[in-house]
Amino acid sequence: MTVSGNRPGYLAETLDSWSAVRGLSAWDVRIVVEPGTELAACRAVLEEFSRRRVARSVAVEVNPECRGVRANPHHALDAAFGSGAGFVVLCEEDIVVADDVLECLAAVPDEPDVLAACAFSDRPAPQPTDVLADTGFSAWVWGTWADRWETCLRDDWFPAARAPWDGAGAGWDFGVERIAAARGMRFVGPLASRSDNIGRDGGVHALPEEFEESRAATFAAHRDPVAWCSLLPARGEPSHH
Repeated sequence: MTVSGNRPGYLAETLDSWSAVRGLSAWDVRIVVEPGTELAACRAVLEEFSRRRVARSVAVEVNPECRGVRANPHHALDAAFGSGAGFVVLCEEDIVVADDVLECLAAVPDEPDVLAACAFSDRPAPQPTDVLADTGFSAWVWGTWADRWETCLRDDWFPAARAPWDGAGAGWDFGVERIAAARGMRFVGPLASRSDNIGRDGGVHALPEEFEESRAATFAAHRDPVAWCSLLPARGEPSHH
C-alpha cells in the first residue's frame, strides 16, 4: 500500500475495509509511507492495523524523502517482488475494498497476455456479481505477477509514464496502459466493482468536483463468495480490448 502521510482519516477507513477481507491472513502487507504533515497520525493508524493481526505480517517503511506519485508505487512494487512474492496487489490509502477483493483478483487467469488484474469497475449498476471480463486499466487496487513486473513493467515504468495529451498529468497509470498496448496485452477485472474511491479531498490529481463521477456504482463492502465465471476469450482466440 502507498500512503501519502497526509490523510489519516482516509487511511483508517481504507484499512478498516482491508481488515474485513477474507483470506488476508495468508498475505504479507507492506506499507510504504511518504513523509507528510500528518505522518504521526498516519503512524498511529498503521500501528492499530498491525495490532489487529489480520494479515500474516505487516511491514511499514517511511521514505526518508518524498518519492512522488510515480516513483513511490514503483518502489513499493519492486520491494515486494524483491522479497520473493509471485503476485503483488498495489493499493492506496483512499481506496476501500470489498471483503472478497482477494478472491476476485485470485480468480483472474494467470495468462501471459494478462498484464494485470484490476478490482475497480466504472460500469453502471446493476451488474452480475460473479463475472470477470476484459477491462481497461484501473489503478484503484490492482495486481500483477512477478514475470510481468520483471519483463514488462519495471524497466519501462518511468519512460512510459507520459501524458496522453497536452495538459494531462504524466501519471504512471497512463504508462501501464501504454505498455499493455505496445505488447498486445490486456487487463481483467470484475463487472461489479470490488473497490471504490473515497478520496474526495487532498489528492494529487483528483479534484473534489469530480469525486462523485469517480465512484463505483456497483461497489458493495460485503459480498458472499461466488463461483467466478468469465466473458474472457478462450486461450488462442483474439482478445477485444
